[in-house]
Amino acid sequence: MCKCSFVRGALVALVLMAHARAQEYTVDDPTGDVVFNGVRSTDVSLIFDDSEIVVNPGDQLNLDCGVHGQSRYCIWESESGQILQVEDVYSNVFDGVSKPVNTVGNECGIVINSADIGHHGQWTCKVFVVGKSLVGTKNVIVTIKPTSPILEVDSSRGLVVTNEDETPVKCSVAAARPAVGIRWYLGDRDITVSAETEETPTDKGGIYKSVSTLRRTFQPSENGQLLTCSVTHKTLPVPENTSIALNVVFKPVEKPVSTFYQIRPGNDYEVKLNFSANPAPIRKEWRYGKSFENVEGSISIPGSDGHYRADIEDLGNGMYTAKLLVTGFTEADANKNYLLVVENDYGETQYKVKLSMHEAPKDTLSGGAVAGIIIVLLIVVAAVGAAGYARYRQMFCFASRAESKAHIQDPERNETDNGTANDAVKASTDQVNGKTDNTVVNGNGNLEQTQVDEIKAKKNTDV
Repeated sequence: MCKCSFVRGALVALVLMAHARAQEYTVDDPTGDVVFNGVRSTDVSLIFDDSEIVVNPGDQLNLDCGVHGQSRYCIWESESGQILQVEDVYSNVFDGVSKPVNTVGNECGIVINSADIGHHGQWTCKVFVVGKSLVGTKNVIVTIKPTSPILEVDSSRGLVVTNEDETPVKCSVAAARPAVGIRWYLGDRDITVSAETEETPTDKGGIYKSVSTLRRTFQPSENGQLLTCSVTHKTLPVPENTSIALNVVFKPVEKPVSTFYQIRPGNDYEVKLNFSANPAPIRKEWRYGKSFENVEGSISIPGSDGHYRADIEDLGNGMYTAKLLVTGFTEADANKNYLLVVENDYGETQYKVKLSMHEAPKDTLSGGAVAGIIIVLLIVVAAVGAAGYARYRQMFCFASRAESKAHIQDPERNETDNGTANDAVKASTDQVNGKTDNTVVNGNGNLEQTQVDEIKAKKNTDV
């Protein structure tokens, strides 16, 4: 009997021990979270920024990684398969890798003292906690300096474009990591808005070829300016540029009729007319006659005809000055019309010229000034009309009925009031025309003080 009781006690003890072990390490389904000594691994979290890092060769590479809560150990693994245990790094086991200065929130961080091409690619931080590991991955780009930019044009003749057609111009960089930035300049002006850039990977290592295409219609005034392709990159302290002179070809540029004034009869007079053309004119001459259509004669440039002498001056960069010297100018010369005819490989242009013995027309008021005068006059007239109507209707609160009637029947006061209104209109008009002097003068230019005193006296008698 005793022996049976002993066996029963032993069995109960074994059952209790098994139950205790089951409570010490269990898996809590269905979430799968691991429980160890009552502490769940979900209380541990990774501190990690997965933003891309771009470094130049030779620069320090900081690989930050931290853990919130308790962890066992952590490692860093490169894309090439290199594994660095953080504890070994902190113990100076590896050359060229060190412990960061700050390890708060960066408990698993390491520092690569001098980055090189071999450090390019993905880096993974693994933090081992109870039952699992926490993982963070980031991309590290170790730069490759770009090749020199190339303008894809025939540099022997410069960049030849017409002012009527849109011209595509390409600038390319064969290789760089990461891709370069490309901007376009015409002289000092940024014209990148007219360009599109295409980036094409050349391998799986993050190296790119970049081609920027500028599409623009160039103007005659831009002839001779420098067109610049400017490349920026993390490896370049200043942009790397390549430039080419712009050669815009165009027929002689048209302009309105040119009139020369105040030419004195009997004197020699030289007409100077500027124009632009590129390439240089192959034919140029002066024509004259009673009208622009009826030509009486022509003068080749350079050349002469009677008391006319023609010449031309090359100012450079497609700019010219055509000259016509009239010896002993007469009224007959003023009654003629003149044509400067210029032709180059891209077309012909006729410039109309008139010669006059009269003075140049005086500048008239601009449309804005006239409109301002009209607006002021309308305001003054409306104000005077409203005041007269109000007085007529006895609507002034400070005037009695009898006084209002007396005022209407007083012609002397009405005359003074009308004069005041006319002065207001004149003052407003003068102000619009730029006159701000309020002094009234007589025909001799002296102040008529007696008239001012009379007006004041009349107003005083009305009250």
